[in-house]
Amino acid sequence: MLSKRNFGNVIKWPLGLLAIMYVVFIVDYYLTGGLLSAYYGLHTRELAGLPGIITAPFLHASWGHLLSNTVPFVSLTGLLVFFYPRLWPRVLASLWLGTGVLVWILARQATHIGASGVVYALASFLAFSGFFRRDFRAVVVSLIVLFYYGGIVVGILPGEQGVSWESHLLGLVMGIFGAYAYRGELEEHEVKARRKKAAKKQQQRAKEPFLDADAFAKTKKERDNEAFWGKLKQLSERERLER
Repeated sequence: MLSKRNFGNVIKWPLGLLAIMYVVFIVDYYLTGGLLSAYYGLHTRELAGLPGIITAPFLHASWGHLLSNTVPFVSLTGLLVFFYPRLWPRVLASLWLGTGVLVWILARQATHIGASGVVYALASFLAFSGFFRRDFRAVVVSLIVLFYYGGIVVGILPGEQGVSWESHLLGLVMGIFGAYAYRGELEEHEVKARRKKAAKKQQQRAKEPFLDADAFAKTKKERDNEAFWGKLKQLSERERLER
């Protein structure tokens, strides 16, 4: 099942999606001469470009373009599938579609293709999710992603010709938004941890006395004080009578 953590899903889904990218690229590059990219790329603010929201990440302009996205896409998708076994289908779909929609609306007038926007969205989701969720495992994943992929933030800056820096920037934004939006959607280990914490607090409350520990001691002190002043009063009355 998709919601179960297992290495089958970690291998099958990232490599399956990557295989589609390679097949589409080979067909587009060698058989159609780039017609697939021309027709199914993401054309900003054009009705004809709407399908590109889904199809553009499968399209690439060259072998170098495809190879540059291969390792980060597989590794980041694998991390998502493994550490978020219940959430990953919704997260991946949200990041994929959300990045595409933002690019379609906000990016410069051009045809945008490639999986780099999704890669940036995955990296930023994994990097920020741990801090929003405050879960130890998620924080560890965040630190790993920041260590290995922190340098990709340079790609959000404009300058290099032929590179959709808008896809990078908007993917980064979408990933942060997704990390915040899904912060309350708990994985199984998080649910167990919270239940365990709640049970521990309940046990501590059950052990606490109904009254304060010094409640009866204070009452005893008050009685001792009353007895002392009562005896002192009796002695003073006796002395007055004897006089």
